[in-house]
Amino acid sequence: MNILYLCDEYPPGRHGGIGTVVHMLAHTMADLGHKVTVVGFYDWGYGGKDEFDDGKVKVYRFRRGMASKLFEEQDSLFARGLFKLCKVSGLFQRDIKKSLVRYKAFVESLIERHNIDIIEMPDYNDYIRFCNSYVPFPKFSVPTVVKLHGSLTYIGHNNNTEVPAHVVAMERHILAQAEGVCSVSKYRADMAQVYKEYEGDIAVMYNGIETASIQPYETKYHNRVVFTGTLNANKGIFQLAKAWNKVVSKLPDAELVVFGKGPIEKIKALLTEQAKAMVSFKGHVPRADLFQYLGESAVAIFPSYAESFALAPMEAMACKTAVVYTKRTSGPELIEDNVNGMLVDPDDVEGIAEKLLQLLTNPDLAQQLGERARQHVLDNFSMRVVGQKHTGYYQSILEANNSLRKTK
Repeated sequence: MNILYLCDEYPPGRHGGIGTVVHMLAHTMADLGHKVTVVGFYDWGYGGKDEFDDGKVKVYRFRRGMASKLFEEQDSLFARGLFKLCKVSGLFQRDIKKSLVRYKAFVESLIERHNIDIIEMPDYNDYIRFCNSYVPFPKFSVPTVVKLHGSLTYIGHNNNTEVPAHVVAMERHILAQAEGVCSVSKYRADMAQVYKEYEGDIAVMYNGIETASIQPYETKYHNRVVFTGTLNANKGIFQLAKAWNKVVSKLPDAELVVFGKGPIEKIKALLTEQAKAMVSFKGHVPRADLFQYLGESAVAIFPSYAESFALAPMEAMACKTAVVYTKRTSGPELIEDNVNGMLVDPDDVEGIAEKLLQLLTNPDLAQQLGERARQHVLDNFSMRVVGQKHTGYYQSILEANNSLRKTK
């Protein structure tokens, strides 16, 4: 097959979970013998090359009309002010409308040039957050699959914030015109129907990880726990801090290592002096360093409130590290409680502390869960397994589309 992935955050450059997932999937599909192209509708200051080869994957970055280096330093006060001014004034929306017309033409040229059979795109499209009113996404000439990761509609409902009507309408339009809709988890698929995003059939196509590059460490620091993720309430870091006070009061040499950016002082304010001394904040580190910490630690914990289907817990499991994950959202789809990991309610501070203490004081149990966790990930979530499932899914969409055409 000739596959085109639409991705507005393909590495290298600023990217989140969708960029990481598309990058891994694109390379996997190329390794499986498919021809893979990636194109994105990039924001005004993304930077990087317009066109490049990423191994076997051909990548294009389509620039909006107002693209400028003025927008590149998005963390600066000047750039933030400029973004706000352009959004409020409607300049960005006008540029988006014109640029989407050119983007459709550009994508159609790629479809012809690379003989594209099928397109996959995410439900989250960053341009939508800059629109003050309805601006529809274009329909393309080949079958399109939309994958549910976490749309603005989904994120808003999860955070109990109001989602503007035009945003809901734009995201529903994208799903309605797709030939197929799939989701990174059953939970995310269920929520799409609860939030009335989409009422048709939704296939579950789980995320995966590159297991071949993750080698477990046989020697563990049996008193060490690792947390990795954005340091915000949704990830459960504040609940973990409260629980850590209880852990350290009973196990004074327990060590918590925290990776990720966020309000560190706010987290420290929740810790007792005794607990604070046993927590280290590392921020962002190279992936090799992160995997070393994960591999050498007894436990990794992710007490999240909201996850579509996260990569971080799978990476820890592949490191043969015992994982404590959330009972909520997609947690039970990855881990079977007390079989290949442990599940906990993020609101249950006592429960979080209890699970951590149970694993820290019982190295044999932690080792057993870690070994089962790695095997579970190898069997079900390695990228080769995930790629083969995507191949079958894409073929089913193409066959259904061909059958529909023949009946018309």
